[in-house]
Amino acid sequence: MAATWGELFPPPPSFTEANIPSQAGRVFLITGGTGGIGYEAAKILYHLNGRVYITSRSAASAKKAIASIQASSPHPSQTINRTSGSLEYLVLNMDDLSTIKRTAEEFLSRETRLDVLIHNIGIMVAEDPKQTTAQGYHQQLGVNGFATFLLNRLLTPLLLKTASLPSTPTFSVRVIFVSSSAHRAPPTPDGVDWDDINLTKSRKTGLKGEVERYCQSKAMNVMQAHEFARRYHASHGIVSLSLHPGANSTDLQKNVPAWLNFIFGILRKHPRYGGLTELFAALAEIKGEEGNMLEDGGRNGGYVLPWGNWGEGHKEIFEALKSRMTGEKLWKLCEDAVKEFM
Repeated sequence: MAATWGELFPPPPSFTEANIPSQAGRVFLITGGTGGIGYEAAKILYHLNGRVYITSRSAASAKKAIASIQASSPHPSQTINRTSGSLEYLVLNMDDLSTIKRTAEEFLSRETRLDVLIHNIGIMVAEDPKQTTAQGYHQQLGVNGFATFLLNRLLTPLLLKTASLPSTPTFSVRVIFVSSSAHRAPPTPDGVDWDDINLTKSRKTGLKGEVERYCQSKAMNVMQAHEFARRYHASHGIVSLSLHPGANSTDLQKNVPAWLNFIFGILRKHPRYGGLTELFAALAEIKGEEGNMLEDGGRNGGYVLPWGNWGEGHKEIFEALKSRMTGEKLWKLCEDAVKEFM
């Protein structure tokens, strides 16, 4: 999997708990959040007085994570007093598209606003590469690609409503797609194999096959972020970004071969660093022309590097988004895949 120097060896984070203001009155939804970087992001937002939802496949694991966060202390650098933070959970099964609407409806029944949606859940290497999602897709495509798209579509009306409120600052409503440096090595030339989206005809097997699936799914996340921004930035002042969260010690790599984990282990940081990367994308100030699309000189639809730095995604993918409208093509493909579950 490809990575730039800035992705492999990022500078220390400059956007931290020390300079993030209170998030009182704002609602956040982080898919996952029971461990890893999503957990760290949720913990930071909770201590900064945000109302935070995490998701899990089981209520038990979500409750355990919430109890752990509630028992924790704010980072020593935090200057904001914790007074009103709250934590909630939703049961979410991303490998079955037929269940996602129920989760979205539960959230919509409980909240009247959604300020930030962080698509944090992802699968790198499946425990059993032959196991598919309930709809028959390989897990990286089904979870990272289609389930993420479906949840996003179901929650879009509330995101738009929140952005249109008179009290909501322009460009403060965010949708964040957690991608990876792996988006730099997907099928060519567009990042997606349009004729074989499930990669059933690929000659790659074993780990190489899993990596190919992961790279395509992470390219899809970059494209989804850009296309969502293109559709809604001008009319509603929403920001949509993708990011590489950096090399973090999390369960994402649990099914990666031990020898590969050993090689890359020296680069990995505590997951708080990845959480800060997510929060940079979710909270860093964007104003004026910065809210324009990336190709028009702004930040919208763009890509964030670890540990919270503006960067550049894969050149070929972003060129295709601009010149061949591949984001719109992917949007239509995803809509066709999930339409019966809307």
